[in-house]
Amino acid sequence: MDTLKFIAKRLVYMIIMLLGVATLVFFLTKALPGDGTTANLSQRALSDPEIVAAYRAKHGLDKPVIVQYFIYMKNLLQLDLGTSIRTNKDVLGELMRCFPATIELALFAIVIAAVFGILFGVISAIKRNSIIDQIVRAISVTGVSIPSFWFALLVLFLLYYKLQLFPGPGRLSTGFAAPQTVTGLYVIDSLLEGNIPKAMDALSHLILPGLVLASFTMGLITRTTRSNVLDVMSTDYIRTARAKGLSQTKLILKHALGNALIPVLTVIGLGLGNLLGGMVLVETIFNWPGVGQFAYESVLAADFPSIIGVSLLVALNYMVINTIIDILYGIIDPRVRCN
Repeated sequence: MDTLKFIAKRLVYMIIMLLGVATLVFFLTKALPGDGTTANLSQRALSDPEIVAAYRAKHGLDKPVIVQYFIYMKNLLQLDLGTSIRTNKDVLGELMRCFPATIELALFAIVIAAVFGILFGVISAIKRNSIIDQIVRAISVTGVSIPSFWFALLVLFLLYYKLQLFPGPGRLSTGFAAPQTVTGLYVIDSLLEGNIPKAMDALSHLILPGLVLASFTMGLITRTTRSNVLDVMSTDYIRTARAKGLSQTKLILKHALGNALIPVLTVIGLGLGNLLGGMVLVETIFNWPGVGQFAYESVLAADFPSIIGVSLLVALNYMVINTIIDILYGIIDPRVRCN
């Protein structure tokens, strides 16, 4: 019963926070100069007051801001995010079209980050203060520090243009058509078609952008894993196990790793939320038709309904993941439910 109350309370908090984010983003976008008219109408159309007035009326830009806000919130409660000024299509539909590409890339990147981040963190803890530890720590610091857009350009230049080890931008090579949409994930949809070469091609296109996006989160996971493993190794039950003659490796893998990885789950969850929000520059550089590229194009066109829609999607991703983590912590540790 306590668990259900805890879950219900977290869900209510999530809804309130989402409405707060919607309000904040709406007024922030309205504070920006312009309303999308200049960016989306030609010079000839802009010179005609009737066309400009009709355009503003069509998108509700002729109403006072407070009226626009209440209309938007009313529509939002009905899951209506409005119409994109740039594409003249439903914003929710546009986001659902782009989101699977971002999900596929984000899941691929977070798997790389989690596997190698935990592996490097454990190795670094086992080989503490050795040359291996120094190398791993240098790699993790580099992953956290390196700008993603610069790293993206670097791997494209070296691994695609110079060495030609991996395919370039896009989700598929030019010789393949997009698979029939079932999940929106090209690798899975290609496998459902029974087209193995297409699935392998889609997977190969994930490697470079996935590596770039994984680098930051992998660095955080490595550092967090190393720190927590070393902390757990100083506890009484580990000292007792060491006194029984267990090796350092067995102590970490069999006794310390389980407890040490609990805080790492938070880092993985936040990393996934960040990736699902769409990495604007990386998706744009790799011509990846996800939420990030959609956000970039919307900003260029001053497409405020789409900008707000992307912001809400990013916020929702973080809230859902944080809520799931809170619920899992509350189930694992009953003390959390008291907060």
